[in-house]
Amino acid sequence: MKALLTQMRVVLVAALLAISAVANAFPLQVRGLDTLKTAILIRDLRFGHDIVAENIDRALIPASVMKSVTVASMLNLADSSERFATPVIAEGRISDGVLEGNLVVKVCGDPTIESQFFPESQGFADSIAASVKSLGIKKILGKVIIDESDFPDATTPPGWMDEDIPWYYGARLQGANFRDNRFRLRLPSKTTVPFVPDLKFSYVAGKGSKIDRKDGSETFIVKGKRAINDVFSMPYPYKAMRHEIADVLKREGVEVVGKNVTPANENCEVYVHHSPIFSDIMRSLMFRSDNLMAEGILRAITPGATRADAITEELAVWSMAGVSAHGINIIDGSGLSRDNRLTARFLGDVYTYMTTDPFTNEYIGLFPRAGFDGTMKGFLAASPLAGRVAMKTGSMKGVQSYGGYLFDEDGFPTHVIVFMVNNFRCSRAALKKDIERLLLEKFDVSLHPETSKEDALNENDNEDNQ
Repeated sequence: MKALLTQMRVVLVAALLAISAVANAFPLQVRGLDTLKTAILIRDLRFGHDIVAENIDRALIPASVMKSVTVASMLNLADSSERFATPVIAEGRISDGVLEGNLVVKVCGDPTIESQFFPESQGFADSIAASVKSLGIKKILGKVIIDESDFPDATTPPGWMDEDIPWYYGARLQGANFRDNRFRLRLPSKTTVPFVPDLKFSYVAGKGSKIDRKDGSETFIVKGKRAINDVFSMPYPYKAMRHEIADVLKREGVEVVGKNVTPANENCEVYVHHSPIFSDIMRSLMFRSDNLMAEGILRAITPGATRADAITEELAVWSMAGVSAHGINIIDGSGLSRDNRLTARFLGDVYTYMTTDPFTNEYIGLFPRAGFDGTMKGFLAASPLAGRVAMKTGSMKGVQSYGGYLFDEDGFPTHVIVFMVNNFRCSRAALKKDIERLLLEKFDVSLHPETSKEDALNENDNEDNQ
């Protein structure tokens, strides 16, 4: 009898352990996952029910999912139909076709000037030259000056990695931004497109090929092979902007003498360059995950103020909306800083709030659709969720994040989705595949709109315990 009781206890303990293991099984199954640094939130907006809520208060690195917070903040704090405005001023007296002073471009942090992603708004230097000629100016005694005084704190955000600085995606936002602050460099010829003045090169012997540039430096350090044909960030875009304006003026027959002059106190507005509207910029940066433009949108929240001022304003708007910022640390607008920290709860609450906001349709339209758009084009492609899920992606070394929505057949958001994975040791492809698996499993109910609220809740509860 005693032996029988012992055997029954063993069986009971084993059964309880099995049930516990099933109940506590982590929703993602890929091996190499740090489950303590993986947060998942799937929220049913229709019924106010969290289908999955794992580690949602853990502060994690969001990578480019931060951009979805930046644009949400902008929509709450500014008119999305606004534009960046860059005036060009003839500073000094104009007499007999001579500007007795300087041509001053008063930049404001517009990240789109001569951007390859907005071809309809190109022709910046040509428009300036045409306007100068229309005033009868044939000679400028002074200089072409790029005035960045209205844009304080053009520093690189803390937490941007040194290895990102030389590359196009690590281009920092400055007062003057030109041609996406990037250029193509060819070595050994040292040719650049567009032309970037004052670059220097230091060569170091070694195997392979590597190129580096320190933050704020104009010197590229070339290690190993010297054959380079790649795209890099401009150290100081205002120099390329100034060179192109002067070059186009010369081509159009306007001489820039370049003297140091003290102009008379007479100013004339020559031209005002307007960017695309903010909503178009936000859609472009969300679909392509553009760091420079995200930083530009963040700073547009508080024109003429610092990055810290913009972030303070950003956090204030979410506090007023009732979204807790506990554990949150926002460093930039793009998510490139590894010092950023968000929680899945914060993201989920922002996304939830935006479905009740007057800008709901505009906001959800900024997210790339799975299987179709931008960074989501290959995700859930050819699956039942293609076109039904729209999320902002975020990736950097050891980080993979997603944040966005599931839509019903009428395009209405029914669920919020957040994945934040840090410190994973599996392949990124395997992780993405497992996230796809989980979404397809969890949203099987959502694909059948006739399911009642009670059935949906019961079925979702059962899924959580499988």
